[in-house]
Amino acid sequence: MSAPRPTARAREGARPWDVAMVVPARDEVDLLPRCLASVVTAVDRVDTTGRVHILVVADRCVDDTEAAAAATLACADASIVRARCANVGRARQVGVDGALRVWPHDRTRRLWIAMTDADSVVPPHWLAYQLGAAAQGWHAVAGAVAVTDWGDRSSRTANALGAHRRAQRRSGTLAVHGANLGVRADALAAVGGVPAVAHSEDAGTVELLERAGRPVLRTLDLVVGTSARRSRRAPGGFSSLLDRLGASPCPSDPHERLDHDVLLDVPQHTPQRRVVPQQVVDLVTEQHVVA
Repeated sequence: MSAPRPTARAREGARPWDVAMVVPARDEVDLLPRCLASVVTAVDRVDTTGRVHILVVADRCVDDTEAAAAATLACADASIVRARCANVGRARQVGVDGALRVWPHDRTRRLWIAMTDADSVVPPHWLAYQLGAAAQGWHAVAGAVAVTDWGDRSSRTANALGAHRRAQRRSGTLAVHGANLGVRADALAAVGGVPAVAHSEDAGTVELLERAGRPVLRTLDLVVGTSARRSRRAPGGFSSLLDRLGASPCPSDPHERLDHDVLLDVPQHTPQRRVVPQQVVDLVTEQHVVA
């Protein structure tokens, strides 16, 4: 489905958008390859874009996350930013800053920042949808997520999440997820970048944009698959929300299940190339330390 037009907004010029895909990762050797494979597929489905650069922010990793990223992105225009960030907001902004150094300043007005998470899988039309919205004048796109792997979580948690989201919609609110967020680089820079907070940096970013009068498309038409794992990379994030919902009373009606669950056509396992240390060194472009 194509993105709707923003009210009273003129279409942008015809010059193709450059794209930076930002993926923060902390000890994600198992899930990151599947995420990056889906990102590469989304890139391949877009014919009219300019340059596309994929940035993985390896934040305080002690496993083989960097090697996994290098293997999956061996044939892509990509880089790995090795970082020590205090929180996920800073990690995302490190990726944005890395993107701004890839392109000259005079091209950033036509630079689109697409963000997802290392435990997520984007659909093939993900980038095309965001760029379609950008061409129609939207300055940001905030899509939905659907859990594709509930793991050991109970149906009670799934029911509670569905009820929670419907309550949000009745109040006129659609949740914002860093796993499914795109924004113009100049619009993000104008509001000071991604807030440097430990959680809810995604919602905070959208709030800043909307307060500044930037048109933000909040939509349920663009859905990214994510996990319901209990291992928390961002305390206070989606995993913490599921913990709280699973412990709270929830409807027993089966119709109260999550109402936009989807099955994404992605491989369960991503073939890995053998990576020699030099390949990792070639992709790691910098070290960024944030106290």
